Amino acid sequence: MTCFLGMASASAAAGPPKEVAQAVVGQYAKTAFAVYEDCLSAASALRAAIGAFLAAPSEETLAAARSRWVKARQPYLQSEVFRYYAGPIDDADGPEPLLNSWPLDELYIDAGEGGDGGIISQEKAYPVIDAKLVERLNLREGEKNISCGWHAIEFLLWGQDKSVTGPGARPFTDYTVAPFAVRRGQYLQACADLLVHCFEELVPQWSPDQLGNFRAIFEEGYDQSVERILTGLIFLTGNELAGERLQVAWDTKEQEDEHSCFSDTTHQDTIYDALGLQNIYRGQYVRIDGSTLRGPGLRQLAEAVKPDLVPLLDAKVDGLVAAARAIPAPFDQAILGADDAPGRRAVMKTIATAEDQSALLRRLARALNIQIPEEAAGDIAG
Repeated sequence: MTCFLGMASASAAAGPPKEVAQAVVGQYAKTAFAVYEDCLSAASALRAAIGAFLAAPSEETLAAARSRWVKARQPYLQSEVFRYYAGPIDDADGPEPLLNSWPLDELYIDAGEGGDGGIISQEKAYPVIDAKLVERLNLREGEKNISCGWHAIEFLLWGQDKSVTGPGARPFTDYTVAPFAVRRGQYLQACADLLVHCFEELVPQWSPDQLGNFRAIFEEGYDQSVERILTGLIFLTGNELAGERLQVAWDTKEQEDEHSCFSDTTHQDTIYDALGLQNIYRGQYVRIDGSTLRGPGLRQLAEAVKPDLVPLLDAKVDGLVAAARAIPAPFDQAILGADDAPGRRAVMKTIATAEDQSALLRRLARALNIQIPEEAAGDIAG
């Protein structure tokens, strides 16, 4: 993977306090390693559940695979704070487009309402379905031609969401007696294999005590890495979460504009993105085994250079988690109705809180003489 070497700051001489910055950067790197280890573990458990389902398709094994998908998303969503500065996840060689690209045109993959079939039905064109094939076909003919990743697996497990009040209801017989059942199973397995492979590549980039990996460069260039940290938080909070994921769906009221539309788990996406932001700000992360990683967070840096911002940031960072939790599920129903409907008010409160948090983080960047770029760096298809 190509290592990101830093973006220019407004002033190289007047940067963050050295000892505090080093401690915050070190804790961030420890957190990234722990989160990606959890992502790998959770993705591996999902792959095992998919394998069990394909070995013995039934309502029960399909439900177990769906449950594993929902759980596996939780550490990944908390990892999205490590994006937007061309780090290992989204540099020129990073796997982000293979992991979380959306919105997905499901008919590119499989047959469904409104289409005659996709890759799965094209036996002559694609006689062998494996991880290499689904990787090669991703985004090949347009940004919605997504062949792999979380949302491809989501679609293959739940199917199209035709319900007003619930998720998709794909029957397990799609993998037994339906047309192209065997190929559909091969495709699902290939997506699961590729998902695990992506995290197997990411974990070593954040491993400690490895000369030349991204973490070594990140910790050595701690002053530039504070800029990276703030860039990731600002773009996830304001541009992505408040903008692409919430504001667009709030404006259009369209089910297709929600992030996890097939499983109706968009409310979870919002909560765990907010938790990922809180993790870095407060210097803590609750791992999937229940243990907690603690250390100095961005809050300590704010205390050192701009203490008057700390109570404001505290309120917005914690308030964003609370606001996200208050969005009623399913999200595609919360965005409907008049603007004063409870669901739409809850979504708008989350948007406003995220935008306020982003603005406060930009104030912190200015206090550190850091100029945040106008556009995010890296491959940010997802």
